[in-house]
Order: sequence, then structure tokens, then C-alpha cells
Amino acid sequence: MKTLLTFLFSFVLMTSFSQENKYEQAMLNAIEKMNSSVTINEFLDVANSFERISQSAKAEWIPLYHAAFAYIVIGFQEQDVAKKDPYLDKAQQFLDKAFKIAPEESELFALQAFLYPARIIVDPMTRGMEFMGKMNAALDSAIQKNAENPRSYYLRAISLLNMPESFGGGAAVAKPLFETAKLKFDNFQPLSPISPDWGKEQNEAELGKL
Repeated sequence: MKTLLTFLFSFVLMTSFSQENKYEQAMLNAIEKMNSSVTINEFLDVANSFERISQSAKAEWIPLYHAAFAYIVIGFQEQDVAKKDPYLDKAQQFLDKAFKIAPEESELFALQAFLYPARIIVDPMTRGMEFMGKMNAALDSAIQKNAENPRSYYLRAISLLNMPESFGGGAAVAKPLFETAKLKFDNFQPLSPISPDWGKEQNEAELGKL
């Protein structure tokens, strides 16, 4: 009986490790594919990959995060304004699901903040005030949840850089935040190979212009 229980316990552990390895490998493959994506169709394809992974890993928020990220990138890239919102709606759906799994996750609040400027582009005059407020609130939450998350500072710096000086923005105001983001990026270690890990190169590029 003892031998049988030992065998069953070992079998369960081996099965669990095998499933975890398959999940991580599928994620790594999809992330590699996303990192080399350029066109909207390529990002759509990789978003579908993350969606499929999320359907078989229902307790994980990271596949949903990456699927949302891909759709946000598409929302920025799409030139037809009428097509932007449907892509961003899809991103929001993935984010909403991810928040249900990890409601305190700083990375999700930062990604939510990344989505809002894409909404503004659709109709700046009508949406500007509403979504700027929502973006700042999301960034405040991201920093509160994890003050070491570099993406929060990078996104805030970008928003200030693109804001007119008369509204409290401009390069002089944004530069210290880019510098803070640089320090955070230099010290940042993702929790796993599939965890969010973007923004450092973009931050360095913007800081180099100032």
C-alpha cells in the first residue's frame, strides 16, 4: 500500500511538472513570436496564440496580459480610426479577465494605463480629459501596488512628454521620470521568463532625445 501511494504521488507530481513545462514552453514560443512581430496580422496571430494558451491555463493571468498587450499594439498601429476601438475592446476583455485572477497585480494596472492613450487617439477632443484621468489613476495604482515596476514610470514620462507645457507637461517635466524609469529598469528582474519585461529600450531611446 505504501509503495502504491508513493507511486501515485510521484505520478501526480510528474504530470504536474509536465503540464507546467508545456505551458511555459508554449508561452516562450508565443513571446518570441510577438517580439519579432511587425504587422497587424502578425500581432493578431500571436494574440490568438496567447488566447489559446489562456483557455488551457485558466488560473494564469500572464497569457491574458500578453494577449491584451498585442491588441493594444494593434490599436496603436491601426491607421483606420474606425477600426481602433474594436481592437481595444478585445484588449480590455483580456485585461478584465486578468484582473479577476490577479486584482492586485501592478503590471495589469500599468497595461491598463497603456491602453487609454490608444482610446484618446480615436477622438482626442471628446475623450482626452476622461481617459487622461483614467490613465493617471491606473498609473497611481500600478505604483502603489509595486513602486519598483519600471513600466509605470516610463508610461507616465511618455504621457508628460506629449502633454503641452501649458498643461504641466513637456520635456523638462518628463525627463526626471524617464531617469527614474531607467534606474528602475536597470534594477528590474522579471519574476519568470514569461513575465512582462518590456519598455527598457523605448525608455532609453526617449531619454536619449532629451
